[in-house]
Amino acid sequence: MSERQIAREKAVAISKEQQEDVERLREFEAFSKFSENDLRRLVKAAHRTSTSGPWPLIREQTVSDACYILLSGEAGVFVGQNRIATVGPGEVIGESALKQGKLRAATVTTTGRAEVLHIDRDDLHRLLEEVPALRELLEETVARRVQRAAD
Repeated sequence: MSERQIAREKAVAISKEQQEDVERLREFEAFSKFSENDLRRLVKAAHRTSTSGPWPLIREQTVSDACYILLSGEAGVFVGQNRIATVGPGEVIGESALKQGKLRAATVTTTGRAEVLHIDRDDLHRLLEEVPALRELLEETVARRVQRAAD
């Protein structure tokens, strides 16, 4: 097989995976306001990661450099050793990446098998300019979590 054929097959596989991710996001209520183009932009900027067991996505008191969208599985949210919440598919995790240099307030660890979309801070900031529905979703997520913490 030539390098050109390998590159073509790789591009087809990536395109197929991205379309699958768009379809999955469309299933979640949180992404109902996103257009098809918005979802494609989001997925294209993200990197899909799979875990086969518990895996820390975010560590408390580290610099906020990325956010995640949980596609499958669930994750526990811990402050110190205390589990304060559980998040499931369709949740945005690490929205504090919006603020450069901010330290994480919690550790978020998958509880088992999970798939996530990982979005680096630079890509996130670009997407926030291009996809207003993403900015709205992150603002709603922050407000909901602040309210939960206050209760």
